[in-house]
Amino acid sequence: MMVCMIVSLSGLCQKFPSQYWHSGHAVLTTGDTLNGEVKYDLVKDIIRVNTGSKIHTISARKIFFFEILDVTVDTYRQFYSLPFNLTTDYKSFLIFEVVFEGQMTLLARETIENKTSQYNSQYWSGGTYSRQVLTYDFYFLDNKGNITFFTKKKRDLISILYKKRSEIDKYIRKNSLKMDRKRDLARIISYYNAII
Repeated sequence: MMVCMIVSLSGLCQKFPSQYWHSGHAVLTTGDTLNGEVKYDLVKDIIRVNTGSKIHTISARKIFFFEILDVTVDTYRQFYSLPFNLTTDYKSFLIFEVVFEGQMTLLARETIENKTSQYNSQYWSGGTYSRQVLTYDFYFLDNKGNITFFTKKKRDLISILYKKRSEIDKYIRKNSLKMDRKRDLARIISYYNAII
């Protein structure tokens, strides 16, 4: 019975995009470009670039942007290093993925969270298990360079997109869009940029 449990729960282990090397390139604030395999770490806000002869470790402060061909979804992704207020009087450079670019730009940062779930079985009394899942924190970058953290609440989104609040509210309801889904938020921002 224990073997069955181990086998069934082993499928819960997975690797996340930040744990892979991706083909890509990085442009540094010095103007230099490094080509090769790129691995990013958004917890430490660093990237590693394997150019074949050397592995370079670069902090967000020295990165202008980098682009990868994500092996997990076979699509290109772009990241920029931008100053962000961690406290009211201190800015630090953080790495953000550009999800949708326009007059209002949608940015994201990946996080890996532990989620606890319950299971039941006819062979044992059940219990809980923990697994890691990929989630996103979202931010909005306006055309003045201000970055705003998004709480994933609809009322806060309507407040950020106040210039077209009634149209955005109708669009969200009509298309049953969710505030915590990357693809849905990209649709909303695309629509907002189109009507602004």
